[in-house]
Amino acid sequence: MFEKEIGAGIGKNVDRILRSRSDWNGKTVVDLACGDGRTTYVLRSLGADVRPYDILPERCKLEGGAQYADIMEGLPIESDSVDVVILQEVIEHLPNHLSALQEICRILKPGGELFLTTPNRSSLASKLAYLFFESEILRGTPPSAMESVWGESGDKRYYGHLFLMGAQQLRTLSMLAGFSSMEVHRTEKSTSSQWLMLPLYPALLGISYRAYRRAVRKTDGKAYASEKMDQLKLNVGGSVLTNKFLIVSLTK
Repeated sequence: MFEKEIGAGIGKNVDRILRSRSDWNGKTVVDLACGDGRTTYVLRSLGADVRPYDILPERCKLEGGAQYADIMEGLPIESDSVDVVILQEVIEHLPNHLSALQEICRILKPGGELFLTTPNRSSLASKLAYLFFESEILRGTPPSAMESVWGESGDKRYYGHLFLMGAQQLRTLSMLAGFSSMEVHRTEKSTSSQWLMLPLYPALLGISYRAYRRAVRKTDGKAYASEKMDQLKLNVGGSVLTNKFLIVSLTK
């Protein structure tokens, strides 16, 4: 039904990661911003009990459709009632990341998972684009006020990629929201980022390690040092630096 959409771009990566797991049977899943329903379709075929939601539920092509939900208004879902939440290409559109993550954490059961995708602001190509023009990609310009509102309904506005964030910020905000860990999934590689590894990686590694050493010298706390080491590993990890997309699993 969704073979063309699933087989291209980020959909291909999401489909591969989801299908590589064998634990979907019987799981209660909420697919937020389900769009046309392609991920709900895949997960239902794998045995999950999936409830699709969207701010524009009429776009859903699945039999039975989707329900309306706007995460910034609060979700019509009971606390501690969901095993997995899917949030694809959404958080970069939301003006309040922490509030959104807190609301998702609220509905997840203890040990539940948020499967989240977003443009990879932490890839080497994206870092370089931001350095030169505060842009998302090397061949693009920054979002402007003229093109960043893609929809309006009453007093509500829906924004474009105004609120991009990298892996470090996502990890920190998720911890503040109540999540305990973050796993970064390997996606297809960015060709531009791979080429940039050779000239840029030695400097990035050296600067990152120096910043880590300066941070841990400020305190004798083992927990603080461990946190700074986790940040260092995330900052110099090849998967984050060369992934074309940022796809993570956050565990409550």
